[in-house]
Parts: sequence; C-alpha cells; structure tokens
Amino acid sequence: MAVGLVLSGGGARGDFQVGAVRYLYERNIKPTVITGTSVGAINAIKLTEGEGDGNDATRGLRGLMGIWRELKTSADMWKEEAWLVNVQNSEIIKFLNESAGRQLGTVALEVAKLGLGPIGWAWVAYDIAQVVGDLDELKRELGKVVNAQARSLYNLGPILAKLNDPAKLDLNKVRQSGIKLRLGVVALESGALRYVTETGQLMERDSVSYVQTGPMLAPECRPIADTIKNLELSRANLQEELHRAATGEKAQLVAQIRDLNAQISHQSNLLSACKAAHPSQTNPLNVSLIQGTLASASIPLAFPPVKLGGENYVDGGVREIAPIQSAIQAGATEIYAVLASDSRMDPARSAIGGHLLPSFDVGVANVGDVINRSTSDIMTNEIVLNEVEPHNGWSPGINVTIIQPDNDIHDIMTIDPGLIDIRMAHGYMRADDTYQAKQANAANYRQVAEEYSRDRNTILIYETRHEIWKLEYAANGFKLEYDSNGRPVHPAQRMEASLQAMREVRALKNILRDLVRERQQKGGYVPSEAESWSTTWERHPWAPERGLWLSTGPVAQGDDMLPGETLAFEQGIHSPNGQYSFVFQGDGNLVLYKITRTTGALSSQCRPIATEIENLQNNVAFLQAELSTASPREKPGIIAEIRQLNTLIGQKQTALNNCNVTYPPQVNIQRTAIWASGTGAPAGVCIMQPDGNLVVYDELNRSRWHSNTFNNPGSRLVVQDDGNVVIYRPDGRAVWSTRG
Repeated sequence: MAVGLVLSGGGARGDFQVGAVRYLYERNIKPTVITGTSVGAINAIKLTEGEGDGNDATRGLRGLMGIWRELKTSADMWKEEAWLVNVQNSEIIKFLNESAGRQLGTVALEVAKLGLGPIGWAWVAYDIAQVVGDLDELKRELGKVVNAQARSLYNLGPILAKLNDPAKLDLNKVRQSGIKLRLGVVALESGALRYVTETGQLMERDSVSYVQTGPMLAPECRPIADTIKNLELSRANLQEELHRAATGEKAQLVAQIRDLNAQISHQSNLLSACKAAHPSQTNPLNVSLIQGTLASASIPLAFPPVKLGGENYVDGGVREIAPIQSAIQAGATEIYAVLASDSRMDPARSAIGGHLLPSFDVGVANVGDVINRSTSDIMTNEIVLNEVEPHNGWSPGINVTIIQPDNDIHDIMTIDPGLIDIRMAHGYMRADDTYQAKQANAANYRQVAEEYSRDRNTILIYETRHEIWKLEYAANGFKLEYDSNGRPVHPAQRMEASLQAMREVRALKNILRDLVRERQQKGGYVPSEAESWSTTWERHPWAPERGLWLSTGPVAQGDDMLPGETLAFEQGIHSPNGQYSFVFQGDGNLVLYKITRTTGALSSQCRPIATEIENLQNNVAFLQAELSTASPREKPGIIAEIRQLNTLIGQKQTALNNCNVTYPPQVNIQRTAIWASGTGAPAGVCIMQPDGNLVVYDELNRSRWHSNTFNNPGSRLVVQDDGNVVIYRPDGRAVWSTRG
C-alpha cells in the first residue's frame, strides 16, 4: 500500500494542512507520494525532504511547522509590487485588491463576465463604476493601472527568500528522500496543466510524458532555417503593402509574393531533407524546483506568472484545486487529500451590494447576481466536488480520504500568528475526526466526521479560540481593526486595556479548558500543546505586556508571608498580640491597621445576672458605710452580712462569666490605618514572590506597587508586635519595612 498525500490550493489557509499532516504523521501515516498546488505546493516541497531519523527539527514536518510559526504578518509571505506602491489612492486598485483576496475561483469572476460578450463587458464596467465618480475619473483611474504595465498586485518575494534559504529548504534532501513529488502548474500560453517533479522535470498531465526542450536544429540545417525566416518576413511586409497599395500597383506585389512563396517552398524542402540527414535533438526540460514551487503558488492577479522553459506558469489550482489524480498516477493507493478551505456553498449575496439574497426572483436579483452566483459560487464549488467526489468513484484499489476545515476564519491572503495556530490545531482535530470516522464507517465517513466534530467539540474549540483571540486585543490595550478586505490591521493601535475584555478572556479560557478535556474524554485527540491553550495568550504580532492569569499560591496565615504565598482579600495576617493587621483590600490597597478593641453591651441573656451583681455590690457598699459608724456590738453582725454578700457576688460573677462565654458581649473594634500602598484599582493579587519582592497586581495583572526587594530569594514578611511590617532575608537581615 503506497500512501499519497494531496495538498490543495488555498493561499494563507495552508496553515490548516500543517496541523492535519501532523496528526497523520503522529499516526505513522507517512507518504511516499506528495502532490500539491498553490500553497499546497509550498507545504509539499518541504515535506518531501522527509523526516530522516527524526532528530532534525528543521527538516520535513517539524521544519514546516517552524516556518509557519515564524510568520507574523502578510509581509512575511507576500509584498506589494513596486508599481502598486507607486500608484496612490487608486479606486481601481481597491477594486482589484478585493477581487484578489477572495477565495480561489472567485478571483476569476470578472474574467468570466467578459466571456459573456457585451453583457459581460457592460457588467464589468458597472462593477468598476461603483468605485469611481464619472467617466473622466474612470479614465484617470484605469490609466494608473494600465500605465504601470503590471502583471500582478503582489509578489512572493518573502516566500522566495525562505525557499532559497538552505537552512529552511534542503533541495538535496528533496531529491534523495525517495518521496515522489508533483507540483501542479498551468501554462498561460498553452493552457496545459503540468507537474514539477522532485527532480525538477516538467511532467505532462498524463503523468507519463515529459515536457521537452525546444528541438535544436543541427548546425548544418540552421542556415536554411534562417533563410526561410528572412523570406517569410519579406513576404509579410509585401502582404502588408498589398493591403495599402493602389489598384495599379497590386499586380506587381502579387507577383513578388508568388516568387517568395516559391522560394520558401524550395527552402522548406531543403530543410526537410537536412533534418532527415541530421535529426534534431530534444531532452526533457529541467526547471528550478524553487521556481516551480513559486509558479504553483502564483495565484492569478494576486501574484505574477513564473517563466519555466518557454512558457509562463501560474497556480495549478486554476485547473485542478486538489491534484488527487496525479497522486494516483504516481502510484499512490491510500490517499489523504487535505483541502485548505471549506468548499461548502455560502448563502447567495448581491454582486454589488453584498447583502444576502433571499431568492433569485425577478425584482430580487439582477443579471449580475445571476452571473456571480453561477460562475463564482456554483461553478467553483462544482469543480471542487468533481475533484474530491468523482461521479463514477475512484478506480478499484484506490482509497481516498478527504480532510477539510469546518469553516474558514481568514481569507487566502491573511497572515496572523494566532490565527495560524488556531487553524493548525483545527487541522489536527479535523484529521482525527475524519480518520476515526473512516475507521468506524468507511462508506459514510464524511458525515460521521461531521458528527464527531460536533459531538467532540472540534468546532466549539475552534470558534472559542477565535473569539478569545479577538478579545485579547482589548484585554492587552490594542484595538482590533480590519481593512476593507476583512484582514486585521497591523500594527494595531493602542488603547486603554479593557478590564471587561480581560474578564471575558479568562471566562472563555476556563470554558476552553473544559471543552478540551471533554473532547479527550470522548475519544478525540488534541495536539500536545492543548493544555496551554487555557493558560496562555494566543500569539499576536504584538507582545502581551502582562500575564493572562493572576499569580496563585497558598494563602498566608498567622503573622507572616512565606515565598509564593498570597494575601486573601480582606483577611490579611496579624501580629502575635493581635494589635496590628496587614490587609489586602478589595479596592486594591494594601494597608497596615492598628487594632483597638473595647467591650460593648452584654447580651440580653447575661444582662439580668449583671444587674443582680450590681445590686449586691450596692448592698455591700451600704453595709460598709454602716460599718464605719456601728458600735462594737453591731460590727460583727455587719461584717458577717458583708461576707455573705461577697460570697454571693462571687457566685453571680462566675455565672456571668459562664454566660458571657455562651453569649459573648459586643466587642467594638476600631481599625486605624497607619500605612498604605496607595494602589486603588480593581484588586488582583498580593503575593510574596520567590525572588523576595512583595507585589500588588490589579485585576488586569498589572503591577501597581512593589517593595523593590527582588534579588532576595527566600525572604519572608513578618507583622511584628511593635506595629512594624518587615521583610527579612533568610540570613535574618531586614531589607524592607513599613517604617522605612
């Protein structure tokens, strides 16, 4: 069984393919045949290096993943042509730009319209008229484009630089890996679909014959050929004169042309005889593998054609979006075709206004809408379906598995590191869903794969990460804006960081964590880095200035904070004598309080006992006053009575004490702030960091205050009985205190 890997076109959406291939390779499904077109060609040539012994992180799949993860913005993949930079504020350019950025197939809409004759030309004119004001302006705008003598809007210079970098692509490994390579290209002159092989030969569509170098005449025959060429030129000049000549001059010119025809015929006979005696030599055409890859990636209008031999070539996706047949012809029998884009039909939209069309009834849709829907949507969709699901099926012994994204979150020209990561992970999970579905139900695997993607959270994980990616802009103080083509604007403008966005990001990250775990519990696989999706930021062209999550650690208790411990909101730690408290408040302030406690009113249960004690004490006071004036004979009796009352008071006091234990009296506590950090902001966390620095973070994880005691690892903070809060190093030396 020969495994084939087919990689479709799709521009920047090729990131999906990288994740899908990673899954297949992890299941030890590795191809002996790789075919690709457009971005699939770029991915394919790198994969054709092979994996070697698996220890080279720059080779094959791992190297390809690294290349994609190095991309930050569109400038890392393509750049504007010089002429485009010089054409300023052109509305026509905006019109072309929007066309170039649509899905492959839609780009050709304007050309398809022209094929409809006068109606098509009128409709193209109407399209352009929507972006210009009057006829004079139309002429000016068209002049900017025509005078530039351009063949495309952009160039693949950055990609070419990567392909030419031996550290990123080793052509010797490509040639020697043993993997058959077929890169689809289309010749503009002949219209032929051809394939560049791993050896640099250009193979015809039949995958049998090769494009040959032009026949080279033997030296003995070249003078005859030159004579014929000169005679034909002279004849062409005379024929041109004949069209302009007066009636009396024509006969002489006709005679001269006849004489030239006779000479040409004679020389042609001589040339035929010479060729028979000295046959021409032809050889298979060899082209640069890098130029062949670039040709396959050259989406018409967006990128310029590439000259290979005697013809100019463009993206093979013009004729074949997924070169499955080529893989079969190269000997593959177990084929995995990874499509970069979702090919499902989108709802119909107006060709001009862009609004949804509920129907194509008269008065609802116009001729342009019909053309747009027929050529751009339905025709392109049918091409893809015919390639991946041929009406007569595949030949016996051929097994084809289609892996495709559920939906597309960016267009074919958008480069963004976070979107690349999200799409690569989606490719991995969709490949898993599809592979397991094929094992479970080969006849109906695509429907089963859709069910797996829904039930195992593939789609939800994909969409949740995309929403998180968008919210992370505001959470980090960046404004997410899109240009007229729907691509993120870079560099992003700064703005005040949004606390609400941060809260939403954290909430969605928790949901994402649960979705991933649930997928795994249901038998779905995820990339090895999936555990970090809920704990770290998505990648962006800008660098986050703070951590996603607040620091966590054990809650400090007692009178000290050890390294890594945090203060609980409004609880704090206290001096051993209870007279001082160090508190992290909900308003974000870190405050040292002096505590004063006073006993308040007794409970209602104990109050009657206290009243009895008070009455008894009053009686004792009265008797003591009597005792001072009593006679010697009366004093012993008064003393005995006082003793009896004191005994009773003692009993009642014991009862009151017991009552107060059961029903404590009110205690009035007065807190007086004697030191504060002055960090009023939505509270995040107060932590004694392992480096010895006490830091207060707000809810956006921004440092609001710190003790400036870093580089003192292992230090601990203590609240002392004297009201001083001190940070001590392990050697006992104080490095900070609230008293300075």
